[in-house]
Amino acid sequence: MQKAEKNEEMEQVGRVFGEYIQKSPYLEWLFSEKLGYILMQIHEETSEIMESEVIEDPERFCRLLFEEVAQDVLELTGKEHDLHEADELERAEIEKRLLPYIEQLPQYEGLLEKLFERP
Repeated sequence: MQKAEKNEEMEQVGRVFGEYIQKSPYLEWLFSEKLGYILMQIHEETSEIMESEVIEDPERFCRLLFEEVAQDVLELTGKEHDLHEADELERAEIEKRLLPYIEQLPQYEGLLEKLFERP
């Protein structure tokens, strides 16, 4: 097994979203010398790892974090629907919350519209 190497662009995305990840009770991001970057979703009540993914692409990492922020907004509305079904007010709030991240990661601004596309 080869030793994984750190990637500056992945590190940048991690720094920009660092406080968000730190405050989140259900997200963890770490670097493993065997696997590379890992994003984990943790069950808030049991602390069990519900899902984990090795992330090799900074754009994918950024998109996953955009989706997490967007899901936070949808959870606040109390409605259960997919992002592509978000109404105008939900979209506006999602965009407002993502703006500070987009300002620091302008190369990923195009991911915003992709959030609302039908899968």
